[in-house]
Amino acid sequence: MLTFEELRRGRRCAVLALVVDGSSGIVDFLNDLPRPQFDKMENLVQRLANDGFIANREKFRRLDTGVYELKLWHPPIRMFCFQHGPDWVCTHADRKPGNRELRSHVARVKALRQRCAEERI
Repeated sequence: MLTFEELRRGRRCAVLALVVDGSSGIVDFLNDLPRPQFDKMENLVQRLANDGFIANREKFRRLDTGVYELKLWHPPIRMFCFQHGPDWVCTHADRKPGNRELRSHVARVKALRQRCAEERI
Protein backbone atom coordinates (compact mmCIF):
# COMPACT_ATOMS: atom_id res chain seq x y z
CA MET A 1 0.00 0.00 0.00
CA LEU A 2 1.26 3.48 -0.90
CA THR A 3 0.66 6.69 1.02
CA PHE A 4 2.28 10.11 1.25
CA GLU A 5 3.94 11.86 4.17
CA GLU A 6 4.39 15.63 3.89
CA LEU A 7 8.01 16.75 4.08
CA ARG A 8 7.42 20.45 3.43
CA ARG A 9 4.55 22.69 2.33
CA GLY A 10 5.29 25.95 0.55
CA ARG A 11 3.57 28.74 -1.33
CA ARG A 12 3.19 26.77 -4.56
CA CYS A 13 3.02 23.11 -3.60
CA ALA A 14 3.96 20.40 -1.15
CA VAL A 15 6.95 18.08 -1.24
CA LEU A 16 5.87 14.62 -0.14
CA ALA A 17 7.69 11.45 0.84
CA LEU A 18 6.36 8.23 -0.66
CA VAL A 19 5.57 5.65 2.01
CA VAL A 20 5.60 2.07 0.70
CA ASP A 21 4.02 -0.53 2.96
CA GLY A 22 4.52 1.63 6.05
CA SER A 23 8.16 2.53 5.38
CA SER A 24 9.62 5.65 3.78
CA GLY A 25 13.11 5.26 2.39
CA ILE A 26 13.48 8.99 1.86
CA VAL A 27 12.62 9.87 5.47
CA ASP A 28 14.98 7.19 6.78
CA PHE A 29 17.78 8.44 4.52
CA LEU A 30 17.28 12.08 5.55
CA ASN A 31 17.15 11.23 9.24
CA ASP A 32 20.47 9.37 8.96
CA LEU A 33 22.26 12.41 7.49
CA PRO A 34 24.54 14.50 9.71
CA ARG A 35 22.87 17.76 10.76
CA PRO A 36 24.69 20.12 8.29
CA GLN A 37 23.81 17.89 5.32
CA PHE A 38 20.25 17.46 6.56
CA ASP A 39 19.87 21.25 6.80
CA LYS A 40 21.15 21.75 3.23
CA MET A 41 18.70 19.20 1.86
CA GLU A 42 15.87 20.62 3.96
CA ASN A 43 16.54 24.10 2.51
CA LEU A 44 16.47 22.71 -1.02
CA VAL A 45 13.18 20.87 -0.37
CA GLN A 46 11.66 24.05 1.10
CA ARG A 47 12.77 26.01 -1.97
CA LEU A 48 11.07 23.47 -4.23
CA ALA A 49 7.87 23.71 -2.15
CA ASN A 50 7.90 27.51 -2.25
CA ASP A 51 8.69 27.90 -5.95
CA GLY A 52 7.10 24.74 -7.38
CA PHE A 53 10.16 24.23 -9.60
CA ILE A 54 13.88 25.01 -9.42
CA ALA A 55 15.32 26.30 -12.70
CA ASN A 56 18.95 25.86 -11.61
CA ARG A 57 20.10 22.59 -13.19
CA GLU A 58 22.86 22.31 -10.60
CA LYS A 59 20.18 21.94 -7.91
CA PHE A 60 17.29 20.26 -9.76
CA ARG A 61 17.20 18.47 -13.09
CA ARG A 62 15.06 16.22 -15.20
CA LEU A 63 16.54 12.76 -15.67
CA ASP A 64 13.85 11.26 -17.89
CA THR A 65 10.22 11.87 -18.72
CA GLY A 66 8.60 12.70 -15.39
CA VAL A 67 11.67 11.77 -13.31
CA TYR A 68 13.68 14.46 -11.53
CA GLU A 69 16.46 14.74 -8.98
CA LEU A 70 17.24 17.27 -6.28
CA LYS A 71 21.00 17.64 -6.04
CA LEU A 72 23.49 18.54 -3.36
CA TRP A 73 27.13 18.82 -4.41
CA HIS A 74 28.90 18.76 -1.07
CA PRO A 75 28.29 16.01 -0.13
CA PRO A 76 27.05 14.54 -3.42
CA ILE A 77 23.50 13.46 -2.53
CA ARG A 78 20.58 12.95 -4.90
CA MET A 79 16.86 12.78 -4.03
CA PHE A 80 14.73 11.25 -6.75
CA CYS A 81 11.19 12.50 -7.32
CA PHE A 82 8.25 12.91 -9.68
CA GLN A 83 5.39 15.37 -9.94
CA HIS A 84 1.96 14.33 -8.71
CA GLY A 85 -0.54 17.04 -9.61
CA PRO A 86 0.98 20.28 -8.33
CA ASP A 87 3.01 18.46 -5.66
CA TRP A 88 6.35 16.67 -5.80
CA VAL A 89 6.77 13.12 -4.49
CA CYS A 90 10.24 12.02 -3.35
CA THR A 91 10.71 8.29 -3.65
CA HIS A 92 14.25 7.67 -2.39
CA ALA A 93 17.71 9.19 -2.07
CA ASP A 94 21.28 8.04 -2.43
CA ARG A 95 24.84 9.24 -2.76
CA LYS A 96 25.59 10.44 -6.29
CA PRO A 97 25.29 7.35 -8.50
CA GLY A 98 27.30 6.43 -11.58
CA ASN A 99 25.59 6.22 -14.99
CA ARG A 100 24.66 2.53 -14.70
CA GLU A 101 23.29 3.02 -11.20
CA LEU A 102 21.41 6.13 -12.31
CA ARG A 103 19.40 4.09 -14.81
CA SER A 104 18.23 1.78 -12.03
CA HIS A 105 17.18 4.79 -9.91
CA VAL A 106 15.19 6.19 -12.84
CA ALA A 107 13.51 2.81 -13.39
CA ARG A 108 12.63 2.63 -9.69
CA VAL A 109 10.99 6.08 -9.77
CA LYS A 110 9.03 5.19 -12.90
CA ALA A 111 7.79 1.95 -11.34
CA LEU A 112 6.68 3.74 -8.17
CA ARG A 113 5.00 6.50 -10.20
CA GLN A 114 3.12 3.86 -12.18
CA ARG A 115 2.09 2.11 -8.97
CA CYS A 116 0.75 5.44 -7.60
CA ALA A 117 -1.32 5.85 -10.77
CA GLU A 118 -2.66 2.30 -10.49
CA GLU A 119 -3.56 2.70 -6.82
CA ARG A 120 -5.03 6.17 -7.54
CA ILE A 121 -3.49 7.95 -4.61
